Amino acid sequence: MPLLARPELRWSALIGLWALVGAVLWILAVQAFLLVLNPFCHLRRPGIARVLVVAVDRDPQSQITDFVTVKHGEEEQVLTLAKAEAADLRTDDQVWILDAWYADGLRPAQFRLTPLRLLLEYPVLLLLPAAFGLWRVRKARQKAEAAPPPPVRRTFTDDFHLRAQRFAKAEPGPEPEQKPGSGEAL
Repeated sequence: MPLLARPELRWSALIGLWALVGAVLWILAVQAFLLVLNPFCHLRRPGIARVLVVAVDRDPQSQITDFVTVKHGEEEQVLTLAKAEAADLRTDDQVWILDAWYADGLRPAQFRLTPLRLLLEYPVLLLLPAAFGLWRVRKARQKAEAAPPPPVRRTFTDDFHLRAQRFAKAEPGPEPEQKPGSGEAL
């Protein structure tokens, strides 16, 4: 019996998956609400890049972000990273950077690429495994509720009846034809 065929586990999986979908939708609603309220916000194209750190500079005017000068290919760029992330960086480090999908003066425009940061910035990605899980639970429910196949019916015969048939009278049937010249006289 498959694991999801049990109703208790199937309901637990459904509750967990729908809770995940609800949490993702809540995060998206909060992000949209914050975007609407912030007049200095502008949308940006998201991106991922591997860069070489050239310098880390403190931003005395911000309590949230610091400046990090990086080299991407041949060009140098100045990124705004969170203070904790910028403090971990050293000169000549190669790191993966995730661009935020919107920028304003309050939050960093870039982040170090980690799985948690990726899911916090783009929670829609969690809807893909949730959709796959809901599909699997649905298929397991259909399989569990399907009519069971008819039982295999086996007929046992004993040797007694098979041996008794050899003494049975032969049934009258069509007479075999005789070939001419078989030795019988007419």
